[in-house]
Amino acid sequence: MFLKNGILELSSFECTIFEHSYSPMVITTCLLEGDHPKIVYVNDAFTKMTGYEKKEILGKTPRILQGEKTDKEVLERLKECLKKEEYFEGKTINYTKDGQEYWVEWNISPVYDDNKQLIAFISIQKNISNAQKLLEHIKLFKKAIDQNHDSIALFNTKGEYIHANASYLKRCGYDISQLAGNTPKILNPGHYSDLFYFKLWRKLSHNESVETLFCNKNAKGKIYYEKQTITPIVKNDMIIGFVSIGKNYDKEEKNKQQLNRDLYIDALTELFNRKMFDLKLKEAVERYTVRRENFCMMFLDLDNFKTVNDTLGHKEGDKALRLVANFLMQHIRKSDDIFRYGGDEFVVLLYSTEEKNAQKITQKLEELFAGSEIKKRYPIGLSIGTSQYKGENVYDFFKQTDKKMYIKKRENKSGFLLS
Repeated sequence: MFLKNGILELSSFECTIFEHSYSPMVITTCLLEGDHPKIVYVNDAFTKMTGYEKKEILGKTPRILQGEKTDKEVLERLKECLKKEEYFEGKTINYTKDGQEYWVEWNISPVYDDNKQLIAFISIQKNISNAQKLLEHIKLFKKAIDQNHDSIALFNTKGEYIHANASYLKRCGYDISQLAGNTPKILNPGHYSDLFYFKLWRKLSHNESVETLFCNKNAKGKIYYEKQTITPIVKNDMIIGFVSIGKNYDKEEKNKQQLNRDLYIDALTELFNRKMFDLKLKEAVERYTVRRENFCMMFLDLDNFKTVNDTLGHKEGDKALRLVANFLMQHIRKSDDIFRYGGDEFVVLLYSTEEKNAQKITQKLEELFAGSEIKKRYPIGLSIGTSQYKGENVYDFFKQTDKKMYIKKRENKSGFLLS
């Protein structure tokens, strides 16, 4: 490549190399005329890319390829590089002869002669429209994820956070820098054991999706519920990460809890009701059958309660029942369950307990009740029957405990009459 009488000429060897190049190539003058050099050479790959014949473009400036969407800032940066005889790299939108947009990537270098005089600029170009479209699609996809109403998070193969969208971050109250390097255990309110997470990740590691309801705790300690679907991301039969998509389940969980309250909570005393007693008794029997976990039942009945309703009215009777319920909740272990069985009857299931200990609890309750404000306010007593389950028929077990309660009631009634 050399200048002859001010005209740039290529050797036959250079022409052969340039014409057979897969990459579109442009050579321009080194002089900026009206801020633009003139095109003195293009190869066949360039004409295919732009749609121009060589005779249509030689002698023109690169402005012939530019249009409305050509990036003006990129052009200004290009001009500055050309003036300083510096290498330039950039991309923008150009236009073909028939006006079609295409993304082009330039690599422009200054060319010098043997005397180190600048004689031209050579540009190796590449149509990157497909790659740019793919990049735009990826950006659109990322924006769709970030703006999605559902909570979306990406994890690496260790289950550590990689990315979380705005909805996820808003729900959990952490920013991504706080989540990075952590696993979702950071949201565990203490409800889930290591065994729970072990089973969860075992399924995921076998390329199985998991759908479950999570109770999470956000950065401020507030509980929230999400129904999440966690799916392995697979490439070439290898798991490379996981994606979680969660839907806000607060309203549904609240409705579920309210339904459970309506179904299983006694409205007057706020104790478990008879339906819940049936379920809890069944669970206790199953634990006894499988693990031989002992439990006892206490059947409680209020003595002379009818007198309260007859003399003081049902409103006062309801108040007495609430006071008894509060008394039981105050003096029964938190690990045990208390039920209003019906009317003035209550049942307590004492877990991991044998009858000897249950009898001590019974005696203590009777003593405490005798000296309570309830006893001073209302002319009622407390009769308690207690039994330990030993594998018998559940109906027989219940009737046996009920019978012990009535024996105690007769004793209390006799004592009351004698006094």
